[in-house]
Amino acid sequence: MRSKPTLLLAILLIGGCSASGVPEEAEEKANAAAQAEYPAEIGSFTAYYTGGPQQGRPPDGQLEPGTRVKVLENAGSYALIRTADGIEAYVSTAAIRAPGTKTE
Repeated sequence: MRSKPTLLLAILLIGGCSASGVPEEAEEKANAAAQAEYPAEIGSFTAYYTGGPQQGRPPDGQLEPGTRVKVLENAGSYALIRTADGIEAYVSTAAIRAPGTKTE
């Protein structure tokens, strides 16, 4: 009776009991969900303003290239965006691009 469990354990140890692909698939699904919810990205280092598009004061922060964003409102030269990190702010519309495209 002890030989069956021992044999099964030996097979698992020798052959491995891998869940290969599962973490990668989960990560791919999470990335796809993020891309669907935040379909645009920032193309270059970009200043953002949380209180409105005010150029006469220092920015509230800076977004890095590749930051995923969702455009909430396009207001001409500025757009109200939300990042995947939860930052809601105004940025230059020239800084927003479709993923995979290059900025000039």
